[in-house]
Amino acid sequence: MSVTADALRELHQIHKQLTDLRGRLDRGPKQIAGSESTVRRMQMEVEQIKEAYQKARVSCDGKQLQLKGREDKIDDLQNKLNLAASNKEYQALNDQIAADKQANLVLQDEILEGMEKIDELEAKLKAAAASLAKSTEEGAKVKQRVEGEHAGLESELGRVQAELKVAEANLPVDIKGNYDRVAKVRGEEALAEVDGKVCGGCYQMLTSNMMNELYMSRPVFCKSCGALLYLPEGRVVDDGD
Repeated sequence: MSVTADALRELHQIHKQLTDLRGRLDRGPKQIAGSESTVRRMQMEVEQIKEAYQKARVSCDGKQLQLKGREDKIDDLQNKLNLAASNKEYQALNDQIAADKQANLVLQDEILEGMEKIDELEAKLKAAAASLAKSTEEGAKVKQRVEGEHAGLESELGRVQAELKVAEANLPVDIKGNYDRVAKVRGEEALAEVDGKVCGGCYQMLTSNMMNELYMSRPVFCKSCGALLYLPEGRVVDDGD
């Protein structure tokens, strides 16, 4: 029995095409899932910023109301101060007014900081919303592209699988069983091109006898990885064994 290196090389190439096509078919859904995951993450980020923004607004509005209430209180104390009946009452009212004015200064600083924080969150929210819109648009394009390519890839996969069946049918019956067993598990790695005097799949050194068998177009399986071996294109004579 014999099998040419050209036949095995063609068979190996078909396996590589199948690996590529299956990989592209597998990557498509993963790319869609990745885009959708990015969109969900950005949606969550936008919601978190919105929540922080709303809390900052409520806090700032509350402090402004508190400030207005204290200012009204100071006005009321000021009126009472003008009507104080004794020095003791006058001094107590004056001390309260001073304390409230000092508290208002602190509150005004907090309000200013709160307004600055609101401005920062508003800018951050706009940026996050823009990123979300862009990611959503890109995700839609990825999905459209993947879905558009899917039918073509499936068709090409079917064509190459048919080519594989034809190529496998031409293998010698005596080696078909061993090949099928390895191919079922390893796919394209069921075959390997010889690299110098080693298996191109696992880099195990080949014996002189194995090299001679290959030169005579006899089927040789690597004793280490089980790959069906073939010589590189154009290598048809012994080069030093």
